[in-house]
Amino acid sequence: RMNEQWMVMLVQLRKRYTTLNQVYDLTVQMGQALDRNDQTSFSILLSMRQEPILTLQEQDKTIERICEGSPPDIQARWKALCRGEAAENDDESRIANQLAQNRRLIDRLVPLDHRLQKVLSVKKA
Repeated sequence: RMNEQWMVMLVQLRKRYTTLNQVYDLTVQMGQALDRNDQTSFSILLSMRQEPILTLQEQDKTIERICEGSPPDIQARWKALCRGEAAENDDESRIANQLAQNRRLIDRLVPLDHRLQKVLSVKKA
């Protein structure tokens, strides 16, 4: 049975992954709209993307609050896992795997977002 503190963190990390997926999907669609030169769709998608981005910020705060309210040993291990240190048990492995899954999605999202910003800055110039 998973430690309750770790379970709460895992649930939040999974929620964060779902929200990251929403941002990723909308960002892909925004890129497609730009490729089609479809300003209307782009504007709609941009406004739609704002909500999940705000949700991500709230989720980050929630995760931070959970961590701060955890016992010192869990806090220390959380920070270690966030730095990429190896998991020491099954609970930590589940957390580390979800952190890695979230990181991979962020690593796919960032270049798309940069591309959009570059295209937008060229179009404004």
